[in-house]
Amino acid sequence: MTDVELSVVVPVYNEVAVLDELIGRCVTAAAMATEQWELIVVDDCSSDGSAERLSALSAKAEVQHLRLLENVGQFRATCAGLRASRGRVVVVLDGDLQDPPERIPELYQQLKRTESDRAAAFAIKTRRSDSMLFRIGRWLYGLLSSFAAWRIPPGAGAYCAMPGSLARRIPRVPSRQANLAPFVAAVSERIFVVPYEKQSRYDEQSRVGFPGLVVEALSTLQYSGSLERLAWAWSAGLAVSQLWGGALIIAGLGLGLRRRRVALEGLLRG
Repeated sequence: MTDVELSVVVPVYNEVAVLDELIGRCVTAAAMATEQWELIVVDDCSSDGSAERLSALSAKAEVQHLRLLENVGQFRATCAGLRASRGRVVVVLDGDLQDPPERIPELYQQLKRTESDRAAAFAIKTRRSDSMLFRIGRWLYGLLSSFAAWRIPPGAGAYCAMPGSLARRIPRVPSRQANLAPFVAAVSERIFVVPYEKQSRYDEQSRVGFPGLVVEALSTLQYSGSLERLAWAWSAGLAVSQLWGGALIIAGLGLGLRRRRVALEGLLRG
């Protein structure tokens, strides 16, 4: 039985400019939540000196520096940290300080109060400044997500708290790029929301970019059941129009997506 109450997992990629502040704020927030905590910073094969700085910082503070040998993207980097975590509660947040670490104690307390291994808490953005292209993309993603088989809070992202038992099953998800939120919500019977105001990136440069977000969104919609339900609706429309060949093809696609989602739910439930 682990004696770590809280694991904080932070994936980073080329964030050397904010590492000192990031770790300082995460350490302070984790210590406010509980005396038994660990901080795992996953370096996704950065090339800006992050590895050297993290090595120095981990020698002075209670920080685990997990260095990946190749760049695998935010989701797989997060999974590496989840796999290494030991806490009864695990909190994940981005490493660019757009997600304020000061919300960690509140997320932790939300889960501790429930004493349930089927609960999750999401930090939800109340305000953000994005370009018009990103806002349109976010609106479309939200619309498609409304068809999901899993109950996902609008605006939910990677900043969340989950039971450690679930955290260590999420790395079983086969996707390379995806939003963490749907996989946490998939097996959570109770979901709590902690609002916060998202800050602008310190360098105004996204590490993922719009194309990367599109790939992430499509992968997430596939696993969450949104594309599956759209396929059923499309198939029904084709059948009404007596386009039977197309209806059967799309119905087959929907069935395949459903089987994949059900199999994934089985992996997450253990």
